[in-house]
Amino acid sequence: MKTEVIKAAFTNILFVIGVILLIFGFISGTQTASKILLFEQYPLNSYEETRCEMNGAYPSTPRGDTTISAEDVEAQRERCYRSLEQERTLKQVSDIVTATTTLIAGFVLVLSFKRFIFKS
Repeated sequence: MKTEVIKAAFTNILFVIGVILLIFGFISGTQTASKILLFEQYPLNSYEETRCEMNGAYPSTPRGDTTISAEDVEAQRERCYRSLEQERTLKQVSDIVTATTTLIAGFVLVLSFKRFIFKS
């Protein structure tokens, strides 16, 4: 009798975890899809978005060097924008993978344990 109670509790907990993963995956997927569809560029956090403007205002210099040419500042800004684009792509791929794997894991758990919970 005790093993049946433990089995039933374990099955119910895994089913609930599956439902929670489905909900989280759906929300993550919806957010990711809306960011892809609504924005020209995939948005980053605000402090990451403005990082390149701050680099241009306060360029980094080696110790003892007080003058920086305009070409050096522009080259540094271009490197910053390239890294920003790479971070956008990385964040987009990461968000898509998170949403997809969460949805799949939720489906697997719900479908696996549904038959134990809703048996006729």
